[in-house]
Order: sequence, then structure tokens, then C-alpha cells
Amino acid sequence: LAEVRDAAGMLMYQWRAQPAQQVLDPRVAWLLSDILSDNAARAPAFGESSVLRLSRPAAVKTGTTTDFRDNWTVGYTPQLAVGVWVGNADGSPMQGVSGVTGAGPIWHDVMELAHRALPALAFERPAGLQSIEVCALSGMLPSAACTFRKREWFLEGAAPRLTDTWHRHEAGRMVLDVPAEARNWAA
Repeated sequence: LAEVRDAAGMLMYQWRAQPAQQVLDPRVAWLLSDILSDNAARAPAFGESSVLRLSRPAAVKTGTTTDFRDNWTVGYTPQLAVGVWVGNADGSPMQGVSGVTGAGPIWHDVMELAHRALPALAFERPAGLQSIEVCALSGMLPSAACTFRKREWFLEGAAPRLTDTWHRHEAGRMVLDVPAEARNWAA
């Protein structure tokens, strides 16, 4: 879409190409895409087969205002970015409509339709990242007591250096001792 016209045909906006400008380290952009395209990570909140899952890799984020006046879904593939806003023109609240139930289905259908003739591409990982095994709960290097581990990506040189302090063996059993600031989350 190169221009926008009003109902009378008057030109309101015309797109003009601007020189490309890098605003984010490509490694950081890839990490964000990796996080936002992780269907398994969002499955506990939205389910394995939510409208946020496409037939190809896609990074996506939803949002809902506290009073349900607005909700949105913004997502992208290596080829295309689409944002969808849902709300009432008069600003009145909707009845319990969230980003995943309001804007999400529209985003999903637009993305699937727009990509139907395009190849499914993965987000291309740049150099300068490393995959490290960490203790899943603390994010630190695993100790012998940490039984739930996973691999995470980090910028080279930014991986954790401390060994997990949340897990320990005590009297023949494993004890989880999270820091005070994380106790509400852990509960």
C-alpha cells in the first residue's frame, strides 16, 4: 500500500521509501524473535494450538488494556509484519475481549492468507550467540541439585557465570530455596 485516500479520493498520505537504518543489534533482534516465536513457552497461557500459532515460524505478542477498551496482536515472520488493533470507536470497554481472543484471530487469518504463496522461513540466527544449559528455574548454571535444566541462548560473553543457589540437597531430599523477591512468583 503506497498511499491512503479519504472517501472523496483526496490523498491523505503517500509512502516514501527511507534509507534503511539499523536500530537494534541483530543478535538482540534474533533473541527477541526466538522468545516471541516459542509456542511451547506460551502454551501454558494460550494452549498448544492457539491462534498465535501459524503454519510457519512467527514471532507474536498480544496486549489488552486493563479495562478491555483496547487489545492488539502484533507479529511477524522473516517476510512480513502485521499489527491488529481491536476496540470500540467510542472508547467504551468490550466485554472480556483480550488480545488473543479479539485481535489474535484476525492477525492469524491475515498472516496465513498473506503468506500462502511464500516459503516458510526460519529466523536466521546471526553469529555471536551461544547456547548454554541453565537451571530452568533460576537461570543460573546448573548445580548437581538442579534437576530441571534447559538450553537458553545468550549473547557471547553474557551467559550466566554463577552456579545455581536455589536448589540444594538437605536431609536426603531436594530443597528449593528461592530469594525473597521471587517467593510470590514461586508460590
